[in-house]
Amino acid sequence: MHNTSLVIFANFRIDNKERYLRMQDSFFSFKDISAEKWVINIRGSYKEQTLNFLQEHLHGKLYHYDMESKKGWFHDTKIMLKDIDSDFVFFWIEDHINMVEVSKYDKILNEMKENQCEHLCYTWWHEEEKKKFSLLEAKESFSLKIYEMNEENIKTIKKNMGQEFYTISCASILSLKLFKKIISSNHPRLKRWPKNTPFDFEKKDTDVDFLGFNHAVPKFELFASIDDNHSLDSRYSLIDRGLYPNRMSRNQVQNLELTIEKNKFIRIKKYLPKPIIKLLSVVRIFFRRIGYSIN
Repeated sequence: MHNTSLVIFANFRIDNKERYLRMQDSFFSFKDISAEKWVINIRGSYKEQTLNFLQEHLHGKLYHYDMESKKGWFHDTKIMLKDIDSDFVFFWIEDHINMVEVSKYDKILNEMKENQCEHLCYTWWHEEEKKKFSLLEAKESFSLKIYEMNEENIKTIKKNMGQEFYTISCASILSLKLFKKIISSNHPRLKRWPKNTPFDFEKKDTDVDFLGFNHAVPKFELFASIDDNHSLDSRYSLIDRGLYPNRMSRNQVQNLELTIEKNKFIRIKKYLPKPIIKLLSVVRIFFRRIGYSIN
């Protein structure tokens, strides 16, 4: 029996036909999940079509917002918190597709609640991602392996991976407590991303202020990315698996959505020694983050 409450949350930009079509396919793949509300802020040139689509299928379950203030994604999302009052929050990323019967989520949510889990990444289910936790002791339930995200375990994972990694993902199911903590914080003070994007929601292994939670890893694939191979050489994405129509490549979609800046630095890199290139790259990133933080 399902006794754990869930809200679907999204604050996304739907700005072209391909993004709109992918959003529809993602929605249909899990629309019957046991969620009391869908709390959605829609931005972009396709926001009217997206609103009409969601209203048609969700009716009274849809709590709709139409915000894109100059104060940024976090500011606007804080306004949405008044309608998010469930045990867990499903952060919907519209270019990922559900791969399982939605009834399985009832059991997963109950197991998360029973084991005091605060975070589950519902996508990127591949061997490289699972390798993160191979050296850690897990507590197991029927559907989940559960790991404590503390500083000691973070060090073990980082040693195992040989590189930095993210402890909290946008594409996740989170406890209401953790979701509110992230949205209400001003972290990182030196922003990594432009304020009109959600990407600073994600936390790295160095973001120790957010550690001390139980992280759940599903024992089977829940969602999968439509076009992102997650930096793997293998055929992970649904397009590469032949499970989703290849209407438009990932690069083509990004070129529609991203402003490509002409960068003189790229053109002169081949004339510079590697240590100088590395130093200049660090400086550029530092000043870019300052710009994100003060704009």
